[in-house]
Amino acid sequence: MRVRRPMLRTTPLLVRLMFLLIVLATSPADAAPCAPNLSQCPDRGCAEAGTADAKVNTAKRAAPSGPLLHLTLDDLESLQQQASAKPGVGTNRAIANRAVLQSFTSSAGTIGEGAFVQIVGFVIGLPSRPSANKGESVNCRLTGPANNDFHIPIGRQSDDSEFEGLVVEMTPQDRPRDWTIKKLRRISKEERRVIIRGQLFYDNKHRVNDNPENDLPGQPKRFSLWEIHPVTEFFVCLRESCDVANVATEWTKLEDVQFCGTALCTP
Repeated sequence: MRVRRPMLRTTPLLVRLMFLLIVLATSPADAAPCAPNLSQCPDRGCAEAGTADAKVNTAKRAAPSGPLLHLTLDDLESLQQQASAKPGVGTNRAIANRAVLQSFTSSAGTIGEGAFVQIVGFVIGLPSRPSANKGESVNCRLTGPANNDFHIPIGRQSDDSEFEGLVVEMTPQDRPRDWTIKKLRRISKEERRVIIRGQLFYDNKHRVNDNPENDLPGQPKRFSLWEIHPVTEFFVCLRESCDVANVATEWTKLEDVQFCGTALCTP
């Protein structure tokens, strides 16, 4: 008589543990820096020249181009759906030819990676975010906040969770000294509305992580892999209300925001 062996059932918890083991086994976080300092870190970071990794690192540090296009977070959600369905794009995969990241549709018209865009929302993620990333390849695995991108979750509402938001990143290469994590966290605590401008970028090296009941280990929480990265301008509403049409007169640049005691204030 043949003895049946018990079958190993793949539970959601087991799948998550297996995924975490893969992430930890392949993570370069503990690797040594590949440049002595940020000024000597090439645009490709630690990636080998000509590879898909080199191209995504270079794209992360590119300046936006074209006229300013106003997007909503609904646009970014729609753009993710389009990217996920487009051959050669998807998620968590290498993209050798980033030209495929063009010709998407949005409320601002046809759009793609590299466009100069603006969104309006709220900084979310307390108490752990916003925060500086740690030792990424794009910044030559250098350590310390001054050498790394600031990871900033943005939501439609001030009480959104990170799963309901997306990510914008301030790169260290040209980041003003007065753009600080302390200010960003205070903006979040005071529930201030913000305007973010910069390059539209697709972070294809990750997965969408928008389900709190199935949090993917090693994956930033967000509903879209489209980011503003790098952020080139950041404005804060320090008034009772601010009109998006009057940025120059009603909104305050992040570098001009000051602390009056523990609260934020204008100069």
